[in-house]
Amino acid sequence: MTRPAQPPAGATPPRDDAGLTEPTLRALFFCALAALALLWLPLTVLQLIDGLLFLQRPAAIGRDLALLWPMVAVPAAVLALLAWLVRLLLTRIAPPWRDLVSWTVLLVPVLWMCAWQSARTVWLWIRVTSGTSFVISAELRMAIVVVMVLILVGVWQGGRAARIVHWLVDHLLALRTPTLVVLGVSLLVTLVSPPELLGSRRSAAGPVHGQPPPPDILLITVDTLAAEDAGACGDGPTLMPNLRRLASTSTCFTRFYASSNFTTPTTSTMETGALPWSHLAVQPDAKIVPALRSPALADLLRGQGYRTYSVTDNLLASPRHRGTHRGYDDADLVHTTLLGNVVREAMTTFPDTSLPQLAAAAWSFMSAFDVYLHGDHNPYESERTFDASLELLQRVGTQQPVFLWAQTLPPHSPYLPPRRTKYKLLPPGELERWKDMLPDNSVYADATQILVDKHRLRYRESIMAVDMALGEFLAALERSGRLERALLIVTSDHGESFERRFIGHAGPLLHEALIRVPLVVKMPGQTQGSIIDTPLSQADLTPTLLDIARAPALATAEGRSIKASLAGAPLDAAPVFSMALEHQSRFAPLREGRFAVIDGPLKLLTTLGREAPELYDVLADPKELTNLAPRQPDTVARLESLIRVRVAQAEQARRARSTP
Repeated sequence: MTRPAQPPAGATPPRDDAGLTEPTLRALFFCALAALALLWLPLTVLQLIDGLLFLQRPAAIGRDLALLWPMVAVPAAVLALLAWLVRLLLTRIAPPWRDLVSWTVLLVPVLWMCAWQSARTVWLWIRVTSGTSFVISAELRMAIVVVMVLILVGVWQGGRAARIVHWLVDHLLALRTPTLVVLGVSLLVTLVSPPELLGSRRSAAGPVHGQPPPPDILLITVDTLAAEDAGACGDGPTLMPNLRRLASTSTCFTRFYASSNFTTPTTSTMETGALPWSHLAVQPDAKIVPALRSPALADLLRGQGYRTYSVTDNLLASPRHRGTHRGYDDADLVHTTLLGNVVREAMTTFPDTSLPQLAAAAWSFMSAFDVYLHGDHNPYESERTFDASLELLQRVGTQQPVFLWAQTLPPHSPYLPPRRTKYKLLPPGELERWKDMLPDNSVYADATQILVDKHRLRYRESIMAVDMALGEFLAALERSGRLERALLIVTSDHGESFERRFIGHAGPLLHEALIRVPLVVKMPGQTQGSIIDTPLSQADLTPTLLDIARAPALATAEGRSIKASLAGAPLDAAPVFSMALEHQSRFAPLREGRFAVIDGPLKLLTTLGREAPELYDVLADPKELTNLAPRQPDTVARLESLIRVRVAQAEQARRARSTP
């Protein structure tokens, strides 16, 4: 049979008898490309533009967008190929429906993606302009999906499908030229200013001769683990008997404070020794400011002959995200079953760009499906991270000292513990599935507290499961002989709130549940345990590790080494700072934010004049129920002055770094 000739490039595709443009592969591709490049992506960028301007200069944003735009050719090609295959199939079994169904197969997902982004843009605009923090639940998102499907069915049944498809195809194909111009300009910009690729990293130094080799450093961070819930120190009740067992032969710190209340700023502090007002990775998708990315912890350890590795199932906890990946021999992202993570993690191939952030926004509609596809199964499993860490340690051997930073996301939401700990605290029948959970990181009404308390029980069951996985990991290290020789640290990036009308983390709050986290440090060969109650900061971690490894100190670190206290020396008290600066631009003076300073038993919470300060004695009042600020104005003034001085110092350093 003779095949009809394809029209020359640039020519208008032929139409069938009903007036529909023939769905050739070329026409299908250009139709999808126009919709995605000129509608879907602009809506995605519109949602993020304010946040991007907080993080990057306009030139860097332009480079990232230029890199992003040509990538729409991939989903456009996939959709076009799918519709074209449908056309081939219908040519054999239902020729009259061939063209209309083919175009419909292409347009429905394209329109769905554009409609989702339009609705999300409006929703975000309402949140910003109204000042409310309402969220769209999984049930409401799925209801919206059902309504959209019903509308499509109604259009088809009403006989209007052909006219609508005809109109859409004509208008999208008419945009072919501007689409190609946009993509051409984007490719040109990318060629002129290419991004860094993930494989770029510094060469490792060899072992330092003339000195005994430093110990392996194994840093384990359990995401979202509050000190109160972990119960690592002492001999009272605990959800983590394996961590307690480790703590009994280690140094356990009861008052270790996170520098903020979510992952990006806290892990950035642990890596640089700098507080958020200095490293400015204060939004979820922010990177450490370039001047502080290198040298950082891994860089200096590599200079001492360490092989450096990161293993995590949380992208926000990865050096790829913070911009410090070049200090690591490998920064592995552990596989999860989340559909929404596939594209985002792939974009970390370009680690100095905002593409992961843009990809997460562009593919946000996948989250509606993830909630239902996973049901009662958590897409994150601590065992995967620990197993990957053990495999790595076995692979690299013992020829050089190893620095391994492993972070596992559970007990972070969704609070879906595995079968071996589920129902130990909350019986069956409630909070069984992901869709049953309240949205995380959100406010709730007083009447919802009973339900929030049940969420905390599932969270605690998740903690129990993490402890089991941690115990198996420690047992494997002990069998290999590596545990005895290593410096081992177990801690968390931040805590979790189930109180004060807020569930989750991030946001403006800095109460104890959010920023007081466990810290257990086991020195090589240590067999005697001790407990230290002196307040300590995450900023102290990097100076301590560098000191133990005999590496140079970081000039930009704002913490101190506590190496001597690990050998039994007294630990002098020093003020500890934490802060929430999500609304702070790195290109403007520090103004927007909430600060905490812990000074002995006292803790001050302040916005430096925009709200009334709060002062608590957290030893006598650990739940922070009695505000002492009205009765101790002199103490409030002293601590606020201390914060103002440190903010001014951080601002002065920021200006100095930005001066050519």
